[in-house]
Amino acid sequence: MLVGISEAIRLWSTLLYTLNYLSMLIKNFCSSLRPRLKDLVLGRKAEKLTTLLLKYVSFYTIPLKEESFVKIEKHENHEISAKYENSNDSYPSLDNEEENKEDIKFYEWLAGIIDGDGCFLVSKKGYCSLEIVTQLRDKKILYLIKQKFGGSVKLVSGNNHLRYRLHHKKGLLNLISKINGLMRNPIRVLQLGRICEIYEIELKDSKPLTYYSGWLAGFFDTDGSIYLSETSGQLFITAVQKNRYILEALVELYGGTIYPMVKQEAFKWTCYKKKEVLSLVNDYFKVNPCRSEKFMRITMVNDFYKLRNLHAHSASDNSDLGKAWKYYSIKWNSFMDK
Repeated sequence: MLVGISEAIRLWSTLLYTLNYLSMLIKNFCSSLRPRLKDLVLGRKAEKLTTLLLKYVSFYTIPLKEESFVKIEKHENHEISAKYENSNDSYPSLDNEEENKEDIKFYEWLAGIIDGDGCFLVSKKGYCSLEIVTQLRDKKILYLIKQKFGGSVKLVSGNNHLRYRLHHKKGLLNLISKINGLMRNPIRVLQLGRICEIYEIELKDSKPLTYYSGWLAGFFDTDGSIYLSETSGQLFITAVQKNRYILEALVELYGGTIYPMVKQEAFKWTCYKKKEVLSLVNDYFKVNPCRSEKFMRITMVNDFYKLRNLHAHSASDNSDLGKAWKYYSIKWNSFMDK
């Protein structure tokens, strides 16, 4: 059925207002649903679900504003074209909230990497740089950072270590803007502070550490360790630092205990209780995965407890359980610990 131009405009306007009203109802529903689900059972998954739902509702409906009405223009050939005024406001921004969250977690992880194995330097001539040294097997870490900020990765002469170096001013300033306020090692913060003075940048105070911060993943990738003791039948997740202050926040959030290492003049944070270890493996590291080779051992932790419950570790070598334990041990030891 054919309709006139004025009738088509009226129907199109009515349709747009209907879509906008439905969008508002769904958004209100999602907003009210988020805290209720979060308080009940789903926690972070509910928050992520409602966030994604809101995002797609916003994207697939047209937000209407008085200044964004469809403007109908009639051309000489009597064809009708429609275009939106203030087109920047007519459609929602395509910024991906989840990607932004992932970026933040990456910068938190990077701050943990720098706190562990990084170093900010200022040469005698006043040139500033960042250096991070890792073992050769963890080269992936350095190339991820290089991909984000530039710099160079080179083999340390006569050693099986790699050094990442960033001294280009633009790249260094970009990196500082991302990790400023995220580092927790007092030595690194002071090193960064010296560079901030040179570049006239405000040095931000360290933010309080939260449970799902990516910082621990980066710190664990550098100064952490995961190993098992066949004698005691326990699995250990640890991190070593000379500054006890850094480790105390880990105990508060993730459990574990701090032990002094007198000969090394350092302190060791250790998680060995099954509940604490599984919480880290199945909760924290699911959200903030390691990027070093330690990730492989993290993925094997659940199998360790399953085999221990079956007493595979004490089974005879020729039994099925004994063979399963032997295979597991070989695979575990193939990922050399730090």
